Amino acid sequence: MRLLATEPHSAFTLAEIGRVLGISRATGHAILSTLISHDWVVRDPQTGGYAWGPAIAALARPAGTTARLFRTRLTELAGAIGMQVLLVRRDGTALMVIDVVGDSLTGAPISPGFTVPLVAPFGREFVAWAGEPVQQAWLDRLDAASSAFRSRMRDVLIDVRGRGFAVERLSPEWLGVHTALQALRGDGNVDVVTARLAATIADVTVVDFLDTELAQHGESDIATVMVPVFGAEGAVTMAVNAIPFGPLSGPAIAHLGGQLRDAAHDIGGLIARYGDA
Repeated sequence: MRLLATEPHSAFTLAEIGRVLGISRATGHAILSTLISHDWVVRDPQTGGYAWGPAIAALARPAGTTARLFRTRLTELAGAIGMQVLLVRRDGTALMVIDVVGDSLTGAPISPGFTVPLVAPFGREFVAWAGEPVQQAWLDRLDAASSAFRSRMRDVLIDVRGRGFAVERLSPEWLGVHTALQALRGDGNVDVVTARLAATIADVTVVDFLDTELAQHGESDIATVMVPVFGAEGAVTMAVNAIPFGPLSGPAIAHLGGQLRDAAHDIGGLIARYGDA
């Protein structure tokens, strides 16, 4: 199969296969007959040549294989940092948790399927590397956003892109909104109720940190640190999140961000190599 895969659009004669692999004609014929019966190999009736078969596509990436590769890396990360780790995927204008590894001893448990709308201030790690039209649309989804909030979000996106990760504050207001979102999760679809509920956090608290604010604090209460995963075309398709749910110093936040960036880079490499299943 490796031989046929080198030139999937070409056909090899039985003699060529036997010569390259160092097997007899009878052995080669027996093996190829079995592979043909499963559509792993096809035989050209006119030339008698053997080529890569259509059933190999299904074998090459069985359902869940890439997800298991992601989980292995997420498990390593959760063990290294001692925190719950989430893998979040963008689905249109919503962000959905697709995998959870580890336990959060201090925070409310989050399970796969938890969804928040991609509306400011949520999803900073997804839009910080996007172009101006995407960032503007993200801000415009929050209809009643004040000019001060919009200005701050612009500064936040610059800092997120510069440091490589977003940092979410832990506050009673943040916790209240997230608890309500979990209660309203339903089938995972984001409707107008959940979108408006998520948007209220912009009115009642500051949800993120600027670089200057992180530098001024000895320790800050952190809910989530979020790092983008870049797809094959350079767009952010997923994010790796850690849930400290407690106080962290500036250096500790930077170190955690670095560990998350390494994991996100590895997952991006897996996507590039195997695709996103």
